[in-house]
Amino acid sequence: MPRIYAFDTFKFFAIIAVFVIHYMSFYGYGGEDQNGIYLSLNILARFAVPFFLVVAGYLYFFQSQKDSWGYTWRYVSKLARMYLTWTLLYLLVDGLGYQNWQPFSWLQALYHGTLGFEIMWFMTALIIATVLLCLAQHFQRTMHLFLLAGVLHVIGLSGQSYQALIPFEIFNPETHTFFVNSRDPLFFGLFYLCLGYQLARSNAIQLFMRAPWPVYLLATLLFSALAVAEGLWLIWGHDSFAADYYLMTLPVTLAITALALTLPSVKSPSLLAKLGTHSGEIYLNHGVLNTLVMSLFWYMGAYSDPAIATFIFDNLPLQLLLVPVALGLNLFLYFAIRRVFHGLFGRHWLGQWRESAMVLCAYWLLFLLMGDNQGGLRFDIQDPLTILLAVIGSLVTYLVFIWLLMPASSRNGIDLRRHVLIPMLTAAYWLMLDWCDVIDRLLALFQYDASPAVQLLTSPLLLFSLLTVVSVAVVLGLQKWAYQHGTDRQPAPSYES
Repeated sequence: MPRIYAFDTFKFFAIIAVFVIHYMSFYGYGGEDQNGIYLSLNILARFAVPFFLVVAGYLYFFQSQKDSWGYTWRYVSKLARMYLTWTLLYLLVDGLGYQNWQPFSWLQALYHGTLGFEIMWFMTALIIATVLLCLAQHFQRTMHLFLLAGVLHVIGLSGQSYQALIPFEIFNPETHTFFVNSRDPLFFGLFYLCLGYQLARSNAIQLFMRAPWPVYLLATLLFSALAVAEGLWLIWGHDSFAADYYLMTLPVTLAITALALTLPSVKSPSLLAKLGTHSGEIYLNHGVLNTLVMSLFWYMGAYSDPAIATFIFDNLPLQLLLVPVALGLNLFLYFAIRRVFHGLFGRHWLGQWRESAMVLCAYWLLFLLMGDNQGGLRFDIQDPLTILLAVIGSLVTYLVFIWLLMPASSRNGIDLRRHVLIPMLTAAYWLMLDWCDVIDRLLALFQYDASPAVQLLTSPLLLFSLLTVVSVAVVLGLQKWAYQHGTDRQPAPSYES
């Protein structure tokens, strides 16, 4: 099917909405945490993830028609690569940025998706919902799954703002391990993915085209206003909280989807549409800059000094500029790094091997830096046996990653010994950095008593983020040297999003 550029455009708007939520625009403005501007923006922005899921389900219908199992395996493998890579990186971000070294939990890792960072829940929701949809498609029960997902979604509302109106409690992180948050794969992600699939399956575009696109624009504005009214009624009128979704989230998402499908088609993408094609990568990496910005506020005393808090949160220009500046900086850094890496390694090579290089670097950084939340290190990096086990673990991790999650075309024709060589050389690189005291020197650069700007510039999170970028380039260089000199085959097509 031809690319729907309007989907890409609205995906960029959805990324802006994600920034509004995660940068907490206008939180604390006017001396009131839950003020009307903050809550209204937060509620309006809640269309973002439902829209991502609807678009994913809509496109999945068309792309899975010829080879459902094969396409689903390739798609889920790609998502799993991204999820594993960024979960490992966000374990570092959370530990270095907030000194929160999380203990391992299978439930968090495989279902909730919150092992590394809260934003990664979207990946497990999309993976699990896609697998369930594939099974339903195979047994021709997609409508049954959609109805079941609808029931679960309604139940999930009890874990959102409507909890205040219900005399019993299903979702509570303090008393449950599974029913922690209804913003999860079964009670949230599955419904919107199935909704997108059913819109495509029923050829809903023909129904939408009966009305001109301005109708859906007005519907989007109307339903968004009703969503704000619903949220404020629950929060202010019934002492509830700002939720992840509301009853009106559904009509808002449907109206935006209809608007995207009925806008006049164009032959070439706009700038916004081009930016929207990178929405997946921006979503995954925006948590790094977000943590740095929140760390800067911490160094400034925003969370400990009432006067500083008032200056920051009650500052209208700052509140207005926070999201645009953060988004602009995030885009600049992303495209700058991307361009450098494309120039060094080429688009095809980067598309094939970037995640495997990132996984190896994240693995070794976690081994060298992960704390035990008691001021010490989780691993004894001076013990030879521990180091040997870490080297073996990196080898196994790398081989499993490329054999199970990467396309066969990426590894075919390459001698196994060359695959083994990469994690061995990477281990030598990171251990050499440690033995040369590079790791300790970077940690020692942090200046606790300096100005907030200097604290940020010398913070472990920023310094090790830079080291990670450089180290990923080193590993990609090792891969290119080992693999391209070991085979004459042409690089396989890129699987970049």
